Amino acid sequence: MALKDQKAALRKRLMVKAANITEHVLRLPAYQNAKAVAIFLSMPGREASTRDIVLNALDSGKAVFVPYLHAGETPKSKVMDMLQLQDKDDFHSLCPDAWGIPSLSKDSVERRRNALGGIGISNHNSGYQQDPPSLDLMFMPAVAFDQSHRRLGHGKGFYDRYLSKYKDTLSGSQSGRPMPLLVGIALREQILPPGETIPADEHDWTVDQIVVADTE
Repeated sequence: MALKDQKAALRKRLMVKAANITEHVLRLPAYQNAKAVAIFLSMPGREASTRDIVLNALDSGKAVFVPYLHAGETPKSKVMDMLQLQDKDDFHSLCPDAWGIPSLSKDSVERRRNALGGIGISNHNSGYQQDPPSLDLMFMPAVAFDQSHRRLGHGKGFYDRYLSKYKDTLSGSQSGRPMPLLVGIALREQILPPGETIPADEHDWTVDQIVVADTE
């Protein structure tokens, strides 16, 4: 098979798997009942697309938050925030980054609602006390998951640090809200077989459940 045909076949398989994952997600009671969800925007060709989940959530009137990476306290450090998409037009207007992932523009972030509370990125955000965190559900990517729902990320620790910060902010708000349900999204080949485990320490967060494409 020619390389062009192999790539076309791979794209078709990923589209089928993405549709399968979307069907599973839309049937989740936690998703159906959620008012605010955070979800990663997928890397083309490497991850099952989350596009249709995002569009369904926006159509359903849910508040949808997506990742935004920005400079941290030191020049080389990066911080992840979850900032709100306004609507489907806003989503369709996102431009791909160097990895092809749809990304929020820098000039738009200061007017976006932050899932931690307030408006804009957390470095400049003083609205936490008036607007406490309110996520019901977070969809998380991974390189792999094991049978105990441990997650192997890309090695940057963005999600683990974000969830720890979210927990601290939630505790400080005294709102009484629980942490969001954490749901991993994976292709079948990203699930380790029984007996193989992902090393983890006290800083690593496990997901509550995993949605897996059950079709080849």
